[in-house]
Amino acid sequence: MPDEHTEDRHRADRAAETAQALLAVLQARAAQAYAAITAADEVLRAYAEHRVAAERTARLAAARHHLASRAAAAHAQTRPGPVTELITLFRAGREWRASQAALQDALAATERPLADARRTLEQVKHSFAGQVRARADAARTLRHLTAECAALRQEIAAADRPATDRGPGDTG
Repeated sequence: MPDEHTEDRHRADRAAETAQALLAVLQARAAQAYAAITAADEVLRAYAEHRVAAERTARLAAARHHLASRAAAAHAQTRPGPVTELITLFRAGREWRASQAALQDALAATERPLADARRTLEQVKHSFAGQVRARADAARTLRHLTAECAALRQEIAAADRPATDRGPGDTG
């Protein structure tokens, strides 16, 4: 029955060729996933640098805001009393109000940079997290493709072995 054996061998060869073609496609996809991981790593490094800078800016803005807030609060506690107002002919009250207004203006001037710094930091954190998710997806894809490639290589290797080398229960 050489015809049946030849036909089986042709079928096995076609299956191996199909597996080889599929392996090539999977390897190309795996290379793309690896490239995506590498690119994501580069972007993550850049985002990490931006995040450090944004955190530094936010800390500085928060410190300035805190100092202005404490100065305004401390100055509010030093309001001149009625006796001092009379002794200074209300000059102490006018000076105190002018100083309090200047401190309130300084406090207000620190609020916008603080809000901007916090917003920038949140945007950088959001972008960083999105890139981490994209990298994780690419890594998951690469693991899956690597497993598929390994299974196909085993299938191809089993098909390439001569029938005499195959153990019991090996059908391919």
